[in-house]
Parts: sequence; structure tokens; C-alpha cells
Amino acid sequence: MITEKEISKQLGRTIKSPIRVGKIADLKMDTVSFLDFFAPFFSNLQDDVYLIRSKQINFLKTVFPEESEVIEKLHKPYFEGTRTIDALAYWIQQLDPKHKQEFEQLSTVTRQRAIASFEIEIWDDEYFVERVEQQGFEQDVDDFRVWKRIFKQASREAVENELFFGLLKKMSKMIRDIHPETRKVQITSHFMRTISHKKIKGENSPEGTHEDGAQYIMSALVVNRQNIKGAESQIYEKTTSGNKELIYKKALEPGEFIFQADTGEELTFGNDLWHYVTPIEPDNIAAPGIRDIIGFDMDIIA
Repeated sequence: MITEKEISKQLGRTIKSPIRVGKIADLKMDTVSFLDFFAPFFSNLQDDVYLIRSKQINFLKTVFPEESEVIEKLHKPYFEGTRTIDALAYWIQQLDPKHKQEFEQLSTVTRQRAIASFEIEIWDDEYFVERVEQQGFEQDVDDFRVWKRIFKQASREAVENELFFGLLKKMSKMIRDIHPETRKVQITSHFMRTISHKKIKGENSPEGTHEDGAQYIMSALVVNRQNIKGAESQIYEKTTSGNKELIYKKALEPGEFIFQADTGEELTFGNDLWHYVTPIEPDNIAAPGIRDIIGFDMDIIA
């Protein structure tokens, strides 16, 4: 498993904030069994309409710059679903054929998702997992992800089983190895499919280089790469000058993951880590490209 120590040696300077780049096998779990079990669950995810809504708003603001303030006022209510696309009809009807085609393309679904949240209590060396139902999902960030999103809950078959609970316990132990005093961890899991078509890239990180608002993340545990190129995972450090310097990159294969400190770690360890994943596009344009991952947001709560 690659850690911040190996990355520090490559950079020639010290990175103290925790990073773990590894494989399912490093967690003493069977890779083939893991991938075979979880792969089918990605065929039944919910379309991520929130990404589409933001793209539509931003596109209309670009086409109608003189009315961007009026359009932006609709961003949050439209994003959260309290206003429908009818609220944008005035501008959509004015689009010329070229812009209408672009609007239709960016309205194509490129992400699907389901989530599940858990609390893991630790007593001595025993880990106890309990699922916690969430009514909505919000992130402690400075972009559109701070607004409330409601995603489909992952099925009991997908996440309430010995294999998934075992993974949650392994991740909790990774945190406890860093913070031995930890007694309870909250973990939200994201089953996510990114889809790319002939002329439409699949955005893994539409918000750009970012943090997720959690203490720790597993930005991606890859389950499937099908007919794609791209999806290079990148870790950045935000320096004191405000620049973001690329410190590590890797296109993760099925069974591989990146675990890292995410938000507030600069106060604890001294390095401010950010991350990004490049878009995907089909290798063979005659078929869609697909990338399936499970991502995790992790916070110590006791």
C-alpha cells in the first residue's frame, strides 16, 4: 500500500496528512469475490438530476449573460426540486438550434447514484455497524454541493451484508490506526456510475479540484471500468500561496482505492489535501463508457 511516506520520498518534501493508495487485497479481502458481488448493484441506481440541473442553469447564464442574475436566483430552488424546468422555459424557448442541441446534450444523464449511511462503534477491538437512514445529503463545502440533495437509498442486499460491513470495519480501523482514541465513526457510502457517450464526456468531478467536507474520504473504490479512457485520480496539496500542486496521480483499476484526509486536516497534520478525477470518454465510440465506484465520506464523531 502506498502511503504519504512514499509520496513524500517521490516529491522530496514531507506530506504528513494521511494517504493510502491500495487494493482490496491489502485489506485482506478477496478481490474477485468482492467485485463479483457488488458489480450487479450498479445497474439499478438513480439518475443524478442535480448535476444536470446545475449544468442547465450555468449554460443559460452563459447564453443570456445580461439575465444571469435572474437565472441564478432560480439555481437553488431548481437544484433542490422546489421549482421545475418550467421555470426556465422563457430562456429555453429562445435558444437557437445550435444552443438547443448543446442544451440537450448537457441534459443527458452521465451520473447515477445511491447512498447509505452508517455509524460504527468501537469497543476495545470490536467494531459494531448500524445503518442510519438519511433524509437528505449535504456537504460542508463552498459550492453547489452545500444544497440539499435526496438520493435513492442503497438496497439492503447491497449494503447490509457481511462483506460490506467488513469493508466498513476495515475503513474504521484505518482511521483508528491514525487516531487511536476513536470510539465512533460515521460513514456515508456512495454507489456511483459515471456514463460517457460519443460526444458527451462523463464528469467524475464536475466541481473541479475539490474537498468533500469530511475528515476522511475514500474518493473511489473502483468496481468496474468498461470501455473507457480517462478517470485518472489526482491528489493535490493546497499550498500557503493558495496554489494547488499535484502530488500524486493514478488511474485506478477495479479493486483499487484511494483513502485520504480531506477537510480540516491542515490544522491537524499541516498539509491541505484536495482531489480531482479526470473525465471519462468511450474507448470505442460505438458504445457507452462506464465507470462504477463506491465512494465514502468518513467523520470521527466520538
